[in-house]
Amino acid sequence: MRFIVAAVSCAAIPILLIFAHVRWRREIRRELPSWRNGAAVAAMFIVFALWLIRTARWVFLSMNRDFTGFLGADWREMETFLPAFYAYPALPLAFALKGIPRLLMIAAWFFLAFFYRAFWYT
Repeated sequence: MRFIVAAVSCAAIPILLIFAHVRWRREIRRELPSWRNGAAVAAMFIVFALWLIRTARWVFLSMNRDFTGFLGADWREMETFLPAFYAYPALPLAFALKGIPRLLMIAAWFFLAFFYRAFWYT
């Protein structure tokens, strides 16, 4: 079950981000003030960066290799704090959007939460 959740959320996040970015750029970018556009770009970047880190971690785990990368040898500690410091602020930043791009970013954020949760073992 965890593999299915991880695979679906891993595939859905970039699709939702691309659709949100395209709709934001074509439809509402010109009518939003600059601070809301900046918040929207920040939310998109945070979700994409965290998705990329988690996907790289999953690939390295699949190959039975250690993922030290730029996180160093204490990657578990960083992996715990990355979502806390970056993923949680991405949700309020996504509310700076409006219309369909807002809904797509909120959905991408929830899929990111599911993607991270699929690898937590309790």
